[in-house]
Amino acid sequence: MNPMKLPPLNALRVFVAAAEHLSFTRAATSLHLTQGAVSRHVQTLEEFYGTSLFIRQARGLALTAEGEALVKPARDAFQLLHEASEMLRLRQSGLRVRIPPTPAMRWVLPNLPDFQTRYPEYTLHLITQLIHDKPFNRAEYDLAIIGMARPEVSTDMRIECICREKLVPVCSPALLQGAHPLRTPEDLQYHTLLHPWRDQDVWDRWLKLAGVNSLNSESGVTFDALEYALHAAAAGMGVTLAQVSMVNDDIQRGKLVIPFDTVLETEWAYYLMYSHEMAQQPKIRAFRDWLIATLERSEAISRSM
Repeated sequence: MNPMKLPPLNALRVFVAAAEHLSFTRAATSLHLTQGAVSRHVQTLEEFYGTSLFIRQARGLALTAEGEALVKPARDAFQLLHEASEMLRLRQSGLRVRIPPTPAMRWVLPNLPDFQTRYPEYTLHLITQLIHDKPFNRAEYDLAIIGMARPEVSTDMRIECICREKLVPVCSPALLQGAHPLRTPEDLQYHTLLHPWRDQDVWDRWLKLAGVNSLNSESGVTFDALEYALHAAAAGMGVTLAQVSMVNDDIQRGKLVIPFDTVLETEWAYYLMYSHEMAQQPKIRAFRDWLIATLERSEAISRSM
């Protein structure tokens, strides 16, 4: 197949402007060129096609039949090129992050002003999902924050552990008082266990770690996400287990307290996932470095409590 022979694009752009204004003078003004430069560009294009594109008249210009046939496709082509260029520019400035609801609410949103101050050139788009897409959907997002027990080995994806799961019980300060105040783990028998996730035995494991064997770990109320369980706990509805780094703000504001210092470390962790080909993009590096620094500050606050 012979290579496609295209007209000189600068000359074509000048031709479109001249055709719209039907004046070399007005086209020159709109393009910030001299009238002579516009005339030379049009002449170059006419030589390329071997035909006249304008009829020079005393009162201005008129398009020839060949000029009429060329102007609309040329104008449409430049519009398509402009739209594609804008889409590409927006994709480079936009950062699409797929993230579960609770990390979005607890890690990203409270610290979003800091990210925007540090990286005003990027627009963050959060795509919240409870269930991780398999495989990684590159058409929908640039990187993902995923909670899982063991990451799957992938040759084309970079998977980086950003936070190991460390669970502590949290509840409203009101539960430390009243008829059955929470003083020891055994006092949990008088309160509702809030389960932040379905089909997980974290309460059973935490109770055994705390030395409590007399409680039915499956009793209570079950939720689909930790965020819902945290809202219920803050309202005084019971006690939930929570990732330490996700409750710092509520504890500092006095909405939640940690009644017991037993920490359950599980095999679960949160991972940052993105393709190897995206790894060196500035927006990926910026978000990755910012998020890890944010989590490190959160961990430091947790240790100081």
